[in-house]
Amino acid sequence: MPARARVSRDQRDLIDAGLTEDREMSWTELGRRTALCRTTVMREVTGCGGRHGYSAVRADDAAAKRAKRPRGRVLGEPGPLRDRVTAELRAHRSPAAIAADLRADGGEGVCAETIYASVYDRTLEVKPSECLRRKRARRRRRQERHANKRPALPNISLRPAAVNDRAEVGHFEMDLIIGAHNRSALLTAQERLTRYLWLVTLPEGYLAESVLAAQSELFSQVSAHLLGSVTFDQGSEWAEWETLAATFGLKAWFCDPHSPWQRGAIENTNGHLRHWFPRGTELAGLDPAETDGVAHLLNGQRRRSLGWESAEQRWIAAGGVPLCSPSVTRSNGLIIAA
Repeated sequence: MPARARVSRDQRDLIDAGLTEDREMSWTELGRRTALCRTTVMREVTGCGGRHGYSAVRADDAAAKRAKRPRGRVLGEPGPLRDRVTAELRAHRSPAAIAADLRADGGEGVCAETIYASVYDRTLEVKPSECLRRKRARRRRRQERHANKRPALPNISLRPAAVNDRAEVGHFEMDLIIGAHNRSALLTAQERLTRYLWLVTLPEGYLAESVLAAQSELFSQVSAHLLGSVTFDQGSEWAEWETLAATFGLKAWFCDPHSPWQRGAIENTNGHLRHWFPRGTELAGLDPAETDGVAHLLNGQRRRSLGWESAEQRWIAAGGVPLCSPSVTRSNGLIIAA
């Protein structure tokens, strides 16, 4: 964001002359005369008396007073305010609470930041270790506070063409179906080339550790030569992705923020799964046999995208081991042959 333009004395004189000529002169016209942005002119005039009270001399004096440097600390001079703040700090009250009390009492206000700054530059006769909760002897720079941000995730734009074009088997997309009141979930995974689907229940919830356990259960059933990569969205439930990748020798890719459509295969499949698990369904108590039955039903049906073969046929042809085939599964209260 560019710095706000400084208004010179000559420009203030031109503004004053323009308003003397016509008190309703537009900000645009005043800006044209002074070579200033109309918004800068508006701030200048409204902050210094308005259209009918603006004076170039008073405005310039006020600007010079505001610009005086260096400014002294409000708590730099001895007095009742400094004594009160020091006493309350020694009583282990936080700077934010002290500032709130001063505002509530209607006296001279001091913000919490001023108190922090005065403690750290030793303006007050109290050390940081004696009064601040963190007890740091030196204040960290703002940049240092964010220096430990998590490293950038491997972006989907780096995914090889062989994965994008479904030229080889062994590359998965993974997602969650969220249950009632965001308290339960079901892990869904699909191999991109064969469209083979797995559903894994999450009885312990969908925090990262629980999701990792479910992922490990899933990939332990897949032959090592079919473990190539997995693509996620940006959810925090995938926080253990590095552990998963190291354990199974997988590469991991992440969609751009707010772009789950970039792994559209699993998004489309989740839409079909909502037939069996509508929004608002409690998913924590699902029977694994039921979810396996739904997965078996979808894996066994012929698909146009597979040349009217089934995902199970393609997965077996690629050397994969299919899910155990339950005899029946329940869907919305109906019993469906698997």
